Amino acid sequence: MKIYIVRHGETNLNKARVLQGAFDEPLNEEGIRLAKISGQNLKGIKFDEAFSSPLSRAYETTRIILEESGNKIEIKKDDRLKESNFGLWENTSITNDENHYAKDIREYIKNPFCGLLPPEGESVYQVINRTQDFLKELISRNDDKTYLIGMHGFALRAMLNMFYENKNDFWQGSVPPNVAFNIIEVHDGKAELVKKDVVYYDQKDIKQYYKKI
Repeated sequence: MKIYIVRHGETNLNKARVLQGAFDEPLNEEGIRLAKISGQNLKGIKFDEAFSSPLSRAYETTRIILEESGNKIEIKKDDRLKESNFGLWENTSITNDENHYAKDIREYIKNPFCGLLPPEGESVYQVINRTQDFLKELISRNDDKTYLIGMHGFALRAMLNMFYENKNDFWQGSVPPNVAFNIIEVHDGKAELVKKDVVYYDQKDIKQYYKKI
């Protein structure tokens, strides 16, 4: 079994350094472009099944990758793959100090294990539990298929936390770049993260909007 997990492409809210969460923001032109390039560079890989968060930025990234790579398969939506629900923090700037939530947002994004809880949102542990529930269910199939999963940066790191040596380091150095892939291989029921945050487009196009918070 091989599992390709991709973070969605760029959105205008990414560029504006706004916390999106469950807010349904579409891809922008750059997000579409890099998803197309990534799909084209994945030609030759046959995906047997595809899953996605129901949020449009993840679903469209998954659809474009499948289309450009020549895979004509259905995408199954699963709510467990949605981005973290940041509650009252959503759709707000993480850098604008006029927002009275800004300080808490920055502290939480730097370290989701800091003890803060997004007001009316999910805890980091709730996101870890639901995303890992999906992944463990998929891994338990223990078949020879290749899967594509489209999701989001925070939710992706939460899902993969089970593989990290230092589980207290939530971000593992950075937010995954847009349209970056993490690849898991499963042999005899044992799962291993074999590639982290690889991109199938030019490295110069990587942008880290949340690197300095």
